[in-house]
Amino acid sequence: MTQSQRSGLKTGKRPVQQQIRSFKPGETLFSEGSTGRELFIIHEGKVGIYKDGPDGRVELAQVDRGSIIGEMSLLDTLPRSATVVAIDPVKALVIGYAQFQSVMQTIPVWLQSIIKIVVSRLRDANRRVDQPILRNRERGLAALIKLLLPVHRQEINGCIALSCDTIHLEAFYICRLRKKETTQLLDSFQKRGVLTPLTKNDAPFVGIPDNDILNLYEEFLILKDQRQSFKELSIPKETISVLSNIVYVAQKLGRETDDGTSLSKRALISDLGLGDTPGTLDKHLLELRRRNLINLLPHENDTEILFRKEVPGRIKKIQEWVPRFSMEFK
Repeated sequence: MTQSQRSGLKTGKRPVQQQIRSFKPGETLFSEGSTGRELFIIHEGKVGIYKDGPDGRVELAQVDRGSIIGEMSLLDTLPRSATVVAIDPVKALVIGYAQFQSVMQTIPVWLQSIIKIVVSRLRDANRRVDQPILRNRERGLAALIKLLLPVHRQEINGCIALSCDTIHLEAFYICRLRKKETTQLLDSFQKRGVLTPLTKNDAPFVGIPDNDILNLYEEFLILKDQRQSFKELSIPKETISVLSNIVYVAQKLGRETDDGTSLSKRALISDLGLGDTPGTLDKHLLELRRRNLINLLPHENDTEILFRKEVPGRIKKIQEWVPRFSMEFK
């Protein structure tokens, strides 16, 4: 079986006749506002996706082999939302409305409903440009990257990555960010260490070295909008030191429960060599409980210190990364 035969769309009854269409550089595949009755799967070459605005035509992204374009209008029959133009000599598999519907009829009704709901929500997201999350460009882009990861993530040299072209395209439709604005924001994310630049087959990607840092940066932006900051930043160093000691001793003497890691206060005092003067320790334990970082439970003439292992790591990351998040760049 040839490559072209393998890539053909089939209905389950008989093969659908393929239509490969060629486009010269500069030739338009379809125009913004036109009626969409077919989708394109790029087999060779590269195309640019453009949007017309008050200041002229704006490039949203460039996509190449394997990319699907025009699917939204084929699914809901609404006008095209962008113009697509061939950059290189392009060959594309064209799937017409009748062919597509013949395939749709072979899938369960519930799956058809899901597809229609997803398309409707995407269209609605394109219109809801005044949402609070989108008013902050950085926050909107951080949220968008998280939304794109489950579907569009790739792995490059062991690092989770997203195509810059995908981000540029979706950033325009969802956040109304032009390519230049998105590029500037991605550069800002990279300078802060939230993302890292990567390439694959000469195409630009961004890597997400630590998903927790991306989540933390979005949380930082939310708090910034609210003129607030992380509560963890106000914890005294001595109190954090006590929490670190709790974690250290619990590695040896603690036990795991359904509610977290449990450590006897008596075992902590003994291991730290505090003897009969644990007064300062009590002060810090009460402070940690007040901040909901630990819980203190009476247990057989003693006190059980209950905490979750991820809490100390979160505090450490907040204190390490917030100064980087707060950096200003010209």
